[in-house]
Amino acid sequence: MKRHIWWLWGLVLWGTIPAGCSFTKPRPEVHYYALSLTVPNTAGPLAKGSLIVRPLTARDPYDQEPIVYRTSPYTFDVYNYHRWASSPTEQITEWTRRYLSGSGLFERVFPTSDGIADLTLGGVIRQFEEIDQEKTWDAALRIDFWLLRAGEVSPFWFRSYTVTRPATKRNPEAIAEAMSRCLEEVLQQLTTDLKAVVTAPLP
Repeated sequence: MKRHIWWLWGLVLWGTIPAGCSFTKPRPEVHYYALSLTVPNTAGPLAKGSLIVRPLTARDPYDQEPIVYRTSPYTFDVYNYHRWASSPTEQITEWTRRYLSGSGLFERVFPTSDGIADLTLGGVIRQFEEIDQEKTWDAALRIDFWLLRAGEVSPFWFRSYTVTRPATKRNPEAIAEAMSRCLEEVLQQLTTDLKAVVTAPLP
């Protein structure tokens, strides 16, 4: 009988050792990444007008803090321990406002979507991901932008921008740097296209 009891206690202790050991293992550290752009600093406005940049939206699964990566055209996944410091929509909206404010295209770019301005810029993020190739990792970004005139509900202008850039290394930090260059290129193109709109003679 005693042997039977000791045998049962041995099973209990043996079964609890792995669980006990798992509590002593430290959890992997979560790493956070942010976009970083060079913003233009134009001396004065090219046109007398104001702009509101609405908060951008994003198509699923891109409006989330875990970094999205793709290993084939048919599958995607997210990192557990590599995250954006804030959502892609928040970061891209803020950088779009800052970039257009420094571009000199407008007398004023409102830091909020509240209020009335001559033009309102809206957009949706349709791609914001890491693409893993056999030898390289790429950052891929696609954004659709449109413009509304004050008092109107239908856009009068629309453009879609797609940029893909290779990362210098195959790690999430290099992807964040490559994605920053993608967004910078998109905003450079956007600024050029908006210049033609805001400096054109009124109909």
